Amino acid sequence: MPSNNFHNERLSEVLKREIGTVIARELRDPRIPSIVTVTRVKLAQDNRNATVYVSMMEEKEYQEEGIDALNNASPFIQRTVASRMSIKHFPKLYFKIDNSIEHSQHINKLLKEIENDLE
Repeated sequence: MPSNNFHNERLSEVLKREIGTVIARELRDPRIPSIVTVTRVKLAQDNRNATVYVSMMEEKEYQEEGIDALNNASPFIQRTVASRMSIKHFPKLYFKIDNSIEHSQHINKLLKEIENDLE
């Protein structure tokens, strides 16, 4: 019998793909940048809530506007994605900025500085 963790990972991947498709093709809010990438979906233990991490190629202030717009559009996104899937309880979606790309760029920059200092 597959574990609950395996089920959640599969569900997260499907949600990530479907939410990304809805954002790219069906949202028309000008506050949402044209390039939004869903980087990961983190489900709560009971699958009732999900945090959707997104990255945007925009300045910080525009990213916050984009996140507000996505959270305002979250009921529409939930209904649209839920109509394409067959799960018992569709999770409530909360959007957040994924800063992992900026963080990794900062780490790479620090590593290059260390490398240059050693030479």
